[in-house]
Amino acid sequence: MIDYAHALNSAQYEAATCGDGPVLVVAGAGSGKTRTITYRLSWLADHGVPPESMLLLTFTRKAAQEMLQRAAALSDHALSLVQGGTFHSFAFGVLRRYRPDWLEDRPFTVMDSADINAAVKACKDDLRLGKGDRSFPRTQAIVGFLSKARNKEMRLDEVLQREAFHLLPYAEPLMQLGEAYDAYRKEKGLLDYDDLLFELEHLLRTNERAAENLRRRYTHILVDEYQDTNLVQARIVRLLAGPEGEGMPPGNVMAVGDEAQSIYAFRGANVRNILDFPKLFPGARIIRLEENYRSTKPILDVANNLLENATESFRKKLFTRKEGGAPVRLVTPLSDMSQAKLVVRRIEDLLTRHLPHEIAVLFRAGFHSYHLEMALNQAGIAFRKYGGLRYTEAAHVKDVMAYARLLLNPLDMPAFSRVAELHEGIGPKTVLKLYNVAQSADGPALDKACARFPSFREDLRFIAEMRARPLHPVTALELIVDHYRPMLESRYPE
Repeated sequence: MIDYAHALNSAQYEAATCGDGPVLVVAGAGSGKTRTITYRLSWLADHGVPPESMLLLTFTRKAAQEMLQRAAALSDHALSLVQGGTFHSFAFGVLRRYRPDWLEDRPFTVMDSADINAAVKACKDDLRLGKGDRSFPRTQAIVGFLSKARNKEMRLDEVLQREAFHLLPYAEPLMQLGEAYDAYRKEKGLLDYDDLLFELEHLLRTNERAAENLRRRYTHILVDEYQDTNLVQARIVRLLAGPEGEGMPPGNVMAVGDEAQSIYAFRGANVRNILDFPKLFPGARIIRLEENYRSTKPILDVANNLLENATESFRKKLFTRKEGGAPVRLVTPLSDMSQAKLVVRRIEDLLTRHLPHEIAVLFRAGFHSYHLEMALNQAGIAFRKYGGLRYTEAAHVKDVMAYARLLLNPLDMPAFSRVAELHEGIGPKTVLKLYNVAQSADGPALDKACARFPSFREDLRFIAEMRARPLHPVTALELIVDHYRPMLESRYPE
């Protein structure tokens, strides 16, 4: 038997060894959440719960695998039999056994991202939406809005009102497209990622036999990163725990999360799920993990100061046994550019005492790094970016630079091809024909060859006029961006 009291701190021990009933573990940052969950799985097995009766729901398959591997290394029990994975993979497994009624005898297929884009494009083409309208949103952007409306359980026009006001004139045709896409999936026996969750919820509400079988099978449910669940995921957890209704006791659910780390509202996560857990699961115990193993005291002092200002939260006080640590510095620059220069100066100072791989810069979103990337390049400091695209790799930036490259070298084949293919009707074969004409240095012949593509011919004339003028690089780029802006807005509405 494992000595749980020795292996865990007091709060972790309380969470890992608590008995039956609903439990909310409020796990502050760096407080050993994964360790607590793995010991919880082992403790349940030690106390007679069959591993196949445990369900571990996580937000990535990797997280589930890591927890189960660590739990298996702790225990002699066959914890590999624990059902662990994402909400979507669990839903897929259940729906393979209990198919949605509307499928009748047909099998179903789960669509991947490429399938979803292709299906929405087919529906869009069938409805003849956006024909000749370059401002109409692109298929990938439409897919994103449809999924966001589904996950947030809002009308599509409400999502546009909040997040893409400039697309409101297209609300009606986009909602019509959403209905067509729904019919397309039903007709062809297809489910997308969002369907998996809503079909599972429907099954649990309407198929009593299936719901009861699942509840008997999974007597203990653990949910990781509960603050990042959306509304339907929280309802699924409640339905798996036991039937809803007056006087119906909730089941054995342990939700682990931290309302202060809820950052995925833009993807449909709803922080109310964790805040309302005690209401949804009456009698739930709340256990706080507050000892931090990752940060120094000055950092935790700042974090605690911020947390005290939350209007609604599970009050907690993060602490550490680590001594020392440099104070946190708050710098308020005047602009993104001045911020980038400040950071570069700080990095240059740190490089006198540290190796490059010991220095990291964190961003809220990938594109926030763009000014710093430029400043680092100017300072000659090499860097590696994780996540997102580098500024110079973004499609719209590469488009603009293709125009600039053609000013310097009209026979730059990759730049010529990129600019040409921005225009409808021009593909790789046509590009090659036009480029061969351009190589002949015969301006009128190229102008004639482009007669079928007036917008591209206009581009070539713009570039020729620019090349004939002595321009400062800043002026040239300003003129290119002004010329390119309509293309930018039509190609990349997001």
